[in-house]
Amino acid sequence: MAFKFAFLGCWHSHTGMHVRESTANPSEFELVGIYDNDPVVVAERREQWDAHVFPSIEAVLDSDIDAVVVEGRIFENLDYAEQALKAGKHVLLEKPAGVDLDHLKRVQALSLEKDLCLQMAYMWRYNPAIHEMIRLVKAGTLGDIFYYRGHIPKPKGWHKQIGEEIGYYHGAVYYEMGGHLVDLMVILMGRPKHVHPMLGKHYGDQRHIDNAVVVHEFENGLGTIDTAAMHIESGKTRRIEVYGTQGTAIHTPIGSNNLSLCLELEAEGYSAGWHDLEIPSSENSSTLLRELVACIGGKKAPDYALSHDLDVQETLFAGCGIKDGKALK
Repeated sequence: MAFKFAFLGCWHSHTGMHVRESTANPSEFELVGIYDNDPVVVAERREQWDAHVFPSIEAVLDSDIDAVVVEGRIFENLDYAEQALKAGKHVLLEKPAGVDLDHLKRVQALSLEKDLCLQMAYMWRYNPAIHEMIRLVKAGTLGDIFYYRGHIPKPKGWHKQIGEEIGYYHGAVYYEMGGHLVDLMVILMGRPKHVHPMLGKHYGDQRHIDNAVVVHEFENGLGTIDTAAMHIESGKTRRIEVYGTQGTAIHTPIGSNNLSLCLELEAEGYSAGWHDLEIPSSENSSTLLRELVACIGGKKAPDYALSHDLDVQETLFAGCGIKDGKALK
């Protein structure tokens, strides 16, 4: 029987990947319907997907779905997640994890109290090339990691959305974009000791953060993450670089299957030297939905604990210059 889910909030562009996956694998997943409190968003999504529209949050939670995928606006999402957990539904939560750290902690505690899954939708965790990069780091193949760099630009045509959609969050473009790369950095290097944000307002009306470089200090290394919203392109130059005492791993563009490795020694099936690889996907590759289903079914423990997700959110907040745990201005 297919795993049934519904969207609580469907504003975010990442909704599309879950719809594509359920359409491609109807024996595994069924999108039962959608809900959003914005009628414009609902009309757009209904036209895109020909999906059933629930009239209310209560109607979603009273249905026979197994889980909700929360894809509303960032400031709405923890409220959606909390209501779903109280109703006994598992939750896949879009990044970043809301706008209030205390609220996130309460929602995480609720998921433990109710014995329900609460997982974050950082989809690049399961990209084949990034997954292999993580595996090699965990295996010690790259030695001691001393530097991580993440570069995730946005095109200047997107710049106007800062004022329309994300300007009311501290950090603005970094708050919206940085979480993906913070997540991977914390996976690879742990929680940083210190975070040093450099946040600029450099393009257009210069009202909101649109240019950011954040430096993270670890016990034995550094990590930098940068983003800006005035690039002439935003796809091909996106990259993740990991440097260790025994090897280097570079993934670019982010989301592709490309992985470049340079190893000091033969290890994990790779010879010493440079390798420009394309890591293949498979029909059974891990995805966010498959991870959720497996954890709900008791087939495995979550790959990433709630404590990891909290570390990511706290590190992201620090990178945005947030000191009081509240992202809304």
